[in-house]
Amino acid sequence: MDFQALQAARESCRVYSSKPVSRETLTHLVDVARLSPSGCNAQPWRFIIVDEPEAREKLIDAFDDDGLTGCPWGENVPAFILICEDEARLMPRVGERYGTQHFAQMDIGMAAMALCYEATALGLGTCIIGTMSQEKLHHSFGIPPERPVRLIITVGYPAAAGKPRTKARKSLEDILRYNHW
Repeated sequence: MDFQALQAARESCRVYSSKPVSRETLTHLVDVARLSPSGCNAQPWRFIIVDEPEAREKLIDAFDDDGLTGCPWGENVPAFILICEDEARLMPRVGERYGTQHFAQMDIGMAAMALCYEATALGLGTCIIGTMSQEKLHHSFGIPPERPVRLIITVGYPAAAGKPRTKARKSLEDILRYNHW
């Protein structure tokens, strides 16, 4: 599958089959993500795979964000991958000018997308979630308080395989300019 076809096929999946995802596959997804580019090659990420029932329950509880968004379908997700922001070690002059964590969230976003595209290529569904209770996650998973969880990615086999839905996107005319705004 070429990259444009992969982009068209990747979508946020919220309905999963009960088929488990092997740890070998989950580890492979993280391995692909870790090869993503990052500012000054800082690699400001740590990954936590959550696939055991008790840990999954704790994670699902951490989606409680006072009803704002949550993840009401979380009990049917076979596995989750947390991406935590780790310390970025930038070149000293870059860090002095922009701050040491300046690129970290962008870097994590690139790693998340690499993971999601590889999952799609393997026939898996994913959904990227950015709303959660930091306090519950830190407490339940032993995450140091200075290391925020930036994204949680759901991973599993889609319950219904089929043609991806048409993506609603702004037109090129709305977003593209040459040489000036």
